[in-house]
Amino acid sequence: MTIAEALRRGAAALRMAGIEDAELEAEVLLRHALGLSRAHFLVRLQDELHPDDERRFRDLLQRRRAHVPTAYLTGHREFYSLDLFVAPGVLIPRPETEHVVEEALRIGHELLARQERVTLVDVGTGCGAIALAVAQHLPALRVLAVDCSPAALAVADLNARRLRLAGRVTFLQGDLLAPVHEPVDIVAANLPYIPSHVIPTLQPEVRDHEPRQALDGGPDGLRVIDRLLGQVPSHLRGGHGTVILEIGFDQAKPLRALVAERLPGADLTFRRDLAGIERVAVIHV
Repeated sequence: MTIAEALRRGAAALRMAGIEDAELEAEVLLRHALGLSRAHFLVRLQDELHPDDERRFRDLLQRRRAHVPTAYLTGHREFYSLDLFVAPGVLIPRPETEHVVEEALRIGHELLARQERVTLVDVGTGCGAIALAVAQHLPALRVLAVDCSPAALAVADLNARRLRLAGRVTFLQGDLLAPVHEPVDIVAANLPYIPSHVIPTLQPEVRDHEPRQALDGGPDGLRVIDRLLGQVPSHLRGGHGTVILEIGFDQAKPLRALVAERLPGADLTFRRDLAGIERVAVIHV
């Protein structure tokens, strides 16, 4: 069987299992089984598939048909041009979160133009996506990254070493801002914001395989964000700074009320994602 034929059969198997973008997913899995870049893969489509590679591909297809996320099967997810290692037990980075990075970089640049030291903390760092992207693109920033999960921090630390960013990010274990013992200027966070009752309705890839503690934001989805906002004032440099949050598609209005309660006088704006949803909240305190 040629690589091209294996690709066709794999895509058909995924399509029958109801997997979206079956052709692309089959290609990603087959390239992973073969250890090939896309360019090398495309020029070898008419090559015969080695039996060992066929077995690896068949195993990957079986697990993907059981709705194991592709990123967990390959161990990789691209985020803001970084090749991040991901593993079960750690949330898979989403494209929407790149808007948080963009806002952090924009505000970081503005602050560096008028003060010598600027510190950003990524709260709930997971695999390190936000912290590492900011550290890569704005080395002048001091970057801290916090997570309550030792497993997540181990993955984040591995990513920092893989990307040669280990010296630019300080990882801290603890609850939200509790382990941070220095003033910060920017708080960036992609915290759990999905309401508890919505979790059972999510795609099986998310519902059954990604860590619930990284998804479940309580009854209204804002429980963890509320706790963070309560901690913010005592951690900002001079009591002033910026909080950047990823939120759910219908949370702009309730977040506005929450900010008015927790951070009176703060300026709140929203950035829309590519779907036009108010996805990122920017709070100037």
